Amino acid sequence: MQFFKDIFYIFFPNYCLGCDKTLHNYESYLCTYCRHDLALTYFTDETANRLERSFYGRIKIRAATSLFYYEKHHKAQELIHLLKYKNQQQIGVFLGDWMGNELKNSERFKELDCIVAVPLHPNKLRSRGFNQLDKFGKQLSYHLDIPFINEVLIKKTSSNSQTQKGRFARLKNTEEIFAIQQEHLLRNKHVLLIDDVITTGATMEACYNTLILIEGVTISLVTMTCSKY
Repeated sequence: MQFFKDIFYIFFPNYCLGCDKTLHNYESYLCTYCRHDLALTYFTDETANRLERSFYGRIKIRAATSLFYYEKHHKAQELIHLLKYKNQQQIGVFLGDWMGNELKNSERFKELDCIVAVPLHPNKLRSRGFNQLDKFGKQLSYHLDIPFINEVLIKKTSSNSQTQKGRFARLKNTEEIFAIQQEHLLRNKHVLLIDDVITTGATMEACYNTLILIEGVTISLVTMTCSKY
């Protein structure tokens, strides 16, 4: 069997998502060099980690984690850019598998009931053609064996990119732009709210303030990347 795999690999090689170099047959998605360029946060099993502390006095979450630090000119930023703007959706699968394995082995994330993604406005979804969190959420759903629910949280107002805005500007820009429907699907549930990048946390805070209106909801947060400072 390994012989046929080796022959297949010779004629149909896989390429690194980070640098386009040919992957060795023991590598998947990223080469060893690019993996070493990813700055892991190690937040998943850390109570009161830096990400959780950033929400103190703002919102009451159960737990929060992120895979990598998001830094300019580093591999994590490049992967998010490829995922969102170059339709490299296999990156969502890769990151979902990585995070899914972390979460299912963590005592802090044992009692989750469902997954909800930060939504795109319908106009943005049509222009991009996909939500960059879709594959990520589906892989988390697979590993955690809980449903990925996209029918409840919706974005009713379009907003411009917030990457360069500070926390208060971002929060003001996100007030009252999310809404809920079919809220019975989340009633009395522990929701895992997911996003790709978290910087000031204003978007997550706005989503939280909308979801928490549902009876009995508790919320934990997971992102692919987060700001280091």
